[in-house]
Amino acid sequence: MSRIVAVGNEDFTLGFELVGIEAFGLEKLENILFGKEDIGVVIISVKDYDNLNLRTKTQIEKLLKPIVVILSGEDIKGNSLREKVIKALGVDLLK
Repeated sequence: MSRIVAVGNEDFTLGFELVGIEAFGLEKLENILFGKEDIGVVIISVKDYDNLNLRTKTQIEKLLKPIVVILSGEDIKGNSLREKVIKALGVDLLK
């Protein structure tokens, strides 16, 4: 079964950890994206995504798995996380 993980600084990932989603620091991003892990969805903040190098962004855009969901601060406050995951997967995993 694929897992959902959040990647970023502690301020971004704390809320996800509180609801049971695994969280990792940004330094683990490449291992998560390109490793042989059973990760299906990676949640990252728009700020952290914008700071990635062009090569990594290009590789993320070409990935079929894991699906990378990029969230802004406004997305986290509202119900946008659920909507973005549904749009990415076609299934409501957070139900």
